[in-house]
Amino acid sequence: MTLFKQLTVAISSLFVVLMLLALVNDVSRAGQLQQGQLQTTAEDTAKTLGTAIGSLPGMDFAATIAALIQATLDHGYYERIEFESADGTSIEQQARPAATNAPAWFVNIVALQPVKVSIPVIRDGTPLGQLSVEVHPGAAYGILYQQLRSVLLWNLLLLAGGIALIWIVVRHLMSPLQRIQRQADAIHRNQFVEDDFEPPTIELKSVVEAMNLMIARVQGIFEEQERTLSRYRQLLYRDRITNLGNRRYLLEQLQQSMSEESNLFNCMAIIKIPDFEQLREQHGYEASNNLVKIVADLLRKPHAGHNVSRVSRFNEDEFAFLGEDDSNAAIEFIDTLFEQFRQQTGDTPELAGASLVAGVCNLQPDDEITQVLARVDFSLSQAINKGPFAIEQQISANLDLPQGKMQWRNWLETMLNEEQLFLVGQLAISNERIPIQRELFIRARGDGEQVVPAATFIPMAASLGMSLEIDRAVFCMITSNAELDRRIPLAINLSAAFFERAAAHDDFNRLLEHCRQNDMRLCVEASHAALARSPGMCSQVSERVRGYGHSFGIDNLDFGQSLQLLQSGEFDYAKINARVLHDMVESDMTASYQALRTLGDTLDIRIIAVAVDSQQMYNDLLELGIENMQGYFLGEPEVI
Repeated sequence: MTLFKQLTVAISSLFVVLMLLALVNDVSRAGQLQQGQLQTTAEDTAKTLGTAIGSLPGMDFAATIAALIQATLDHGYYERIEFESADGTSIEQQARPAATNAPAWFVNIVALQPVKVSIPVIRDGTPLGQLSVEVHPGAAYGILYQQLRSVLLWNLLLLAGGIALIWIVVRHLMSPLQRIQRQADAIHRNQFVEDDFEPPTIELKSVVEAMNLMIARVQGIFEEQERTLSRYRQLLYRDRITNLGNRRYLLEQLQQSMSEESNLFNCMAIIKIPDFEQLREQHGYEASNNLVKIVADLLRKPHAGHNVSRVSRFNEDEFAFLGEDDSNAAIEFIDTLFEQFRQQTGDTPELAGASLVAGVCNLQPDDEITQVLARVDFSLSQAINKGPFAIEQQISANLDLPQGKMQWRNWLETMLNEEQLFLVGQLAISNERIPIQRELFIRARGDGEQVVPAATFIPMAASLGMSLEIDRAVFCMITSNAELDRRIPLAINLSAAFFERAAAHDDFNRLLEHCRQNDMRLCVEASHAALARSPGMCSQVSERVRGYGHSFGIDNLDFGQSLQLLQSGEFDYAKINARVLHDMVESDMTASYQALRTLGDTLDIRIIAVAVDSQQMYNDLLELGIENMQGYFLGEPEVI
């Protein structure tokens, strides 16, 4: 029971008790008054009737007395009147008692006593006899009962008005506590909201001030840890001159792309400035830095129709990026960049002779990083041999895949219509080797029984606007598979399109309901980048998922982006690339890791390291105190 209800019930109960005590006291006093009134009535009647009898003439004396007694009994208040003469003659009459007009329980409670009064009758000093009058209390019961009903009615009206007034007063006094409760609920949702309301009650005012102080301190801790992680990111993964990612950053992203089924990168490219050292020797560091900044700005500039991300300064004279489309789209982008580079450097004498070359290669999920770097370096060396602004491409032919967006659309539609998609699951385990979830990845059966991983076709599906169809296919495969292991929660990764469009939410709600009815636990997650683009929808989906009893997590937590997202949604866990955590050990940045752990503990978010691919990485993460991990080293995905 809430404090508001407890106070209301307590005050109302006290009011009712006081009312009942007052009512009992009033009834008791009224009963005593009626008892006295009966005594007085009996005495007055006896005196009056005795006087009348004493003044009667002697003729037909008995008949006249009987008539007087009968007339008195007709009033209805008397039960018995008797006149006993001096010679022993008795004249007695009784009347049927009048109706009490009161229930039996009331008569039993009040219990008025019958009144009997006896007086001598004297005429001229001579005793004539003894007169007795008995009064019946029935009429008094009726009067008392009517008084009780009237008093009770007014008391009930006063009680209703009093309770209403108590409700208003207590609610007004409790409003600061309700605001404090909303603050506490907001903290539970990882939102720290200060309230400038000052309650008039001194005690509540001190509570509000203490609550605001605590919230300010917690928010300060969060912001300080966020700044620490941001500084770590800048020091470890940023190039000082261009503010792009550095070589370590790109390798970390590439390793993540190679290690996870749900990567979003299909190609890698390196752009090189030939004769960079000669240009620096001839024109100085300022000119060479300006040239580097020009290339960085062109890479950072958005280009319509090209999904280029994870741009970095790979070496002093090299820039690299990962592309979500295939290598042909990357070549188109580089051609455009080369043209803009010529326009910007042509009018600067010291930069007029500068040029660029590029090497591009496709990525395959089963590639090793060393293989990718070898292929892209080989294509880059071929481009250097060809001369300025040359572009060379290396294509890995491990899979027979469509070429061009139209062919890709037809291929994806065929996979969806002919149900050629299937799911595999990879376990995430605790350091006690206990499974905590099974993350589901989607794959396709291509021509010749080849298996096409999601990393190959998901980027094209996103580019063609078919991500929601893929999401729906995953929902359908989960609900239609009766052999799923219900003991381990299933983790599914929602696409960015899911948060930007509401078309698939009905199917998603049916999936949540199906899992709840079949005693299956879901771990719903999405990438940091996808959630950051739609924070409002992120909060709605989080609330819906948790309302069904499932968990909500953030995938690929990126310290390079704002971590305020952690406060906008209620997250149960966050997945972080193991390479990022491993770099904290190698770079001796223990403060950054402590900041991460503080954030996790403050917001009650469990950390899961993903893409764990070696024994050394596993050991280092154990030393860091990471309790939950996932990766090929711990177990490859299996068909479910």
